[in-house]
Amino acid sequence: MNTVEVIDAPELAKRWRVPESWIRRKVRARTATAEQIPHLQLGRYVRFEWGSSALDAWLARHREGAIK
Repeated sequence: MNTVEVIDAPELAKRWRVPESWIRRKVRARTATAEQIPHLQLGRYVRFEWGSSALDAWLARHREGAIK
């Protein structure tokens, strides 16, 4: 059984080693749904489920050179 940890944008950026601004761009409403990072909207707060199958699948689909 996977343990899911709820983290914020700065923590996700740190773990993925990308700028926090890139993470924030990938969750904006004007970003195509297929391109949005799976996230939880808790009022004005955006959180991510680290260890979730949805987040892992999104990352796998968007890795550079990934086979589509």
